[in-house]
Amino acid sequence: MQTSAAPVQTSAAPAKTSKSPAKAPSNPILAGKRQVVIVPIESFEGVVVLDDEGNLGLTDGDSDRSMFVFAPHDGKFQIKTAKVARGGEPECLGVKNNGSQSLTVAAVACDTGKADQLWDIAPTGKRDEDGDPIYSIANQSAFLQIGRSGLIVEELGDAPLLTTYTFADNGKSTLPKLD
Repeated sequence: MQTSAAPVQTSAAPAKTSKSPAKAPSNPILAGKRQVVIVPIESFEGVVVLDDEGNLGLTDGDSDRSMFVFAPHDGKFQIKTAKVARGGEPECLGVKNNGSQSLTVAAVACDTGKADQLWDIAPTGKRDEDGDPIYSIANQSAFLQIGRSGLIVEELGDAPLLTTYTFADNGKSTLPKLD
């Protein structure tokens, strides 16, 4: 028995999505001019931090590896450490493939040619209790989320976005210009 599916009607032009990153020039934080602490709204632990092994996690204490600079690049952002590493350059946050385990984030040598280092930082349209804008952070349609094992990068599918962030301004970026 042979069946055929009815043709699917599509509109002439696909619907446009409004997933545009925040404009860097009008926001000094997103223009790479300020160093910030990334604060997850939905977490009891305080801030995003790189641990001693270079993996991204959460901490409720102070750390010299909890400040970052957003460097705009072609409508996306590299997230750089606010302090330079041993080689005299900052490190960047890159997605780390862990085989069958969840994707995580680790410090890597900065390279704007690597898609796993280019992040979408988009305002959610909401504000925190201090009136600061709240953002989502994503890499290639996978969002930086708090999972059971810490910070992970995952596609949402039909699930809602559960982790959003605000950025605590910690002054002017002291990173050297390397362009």
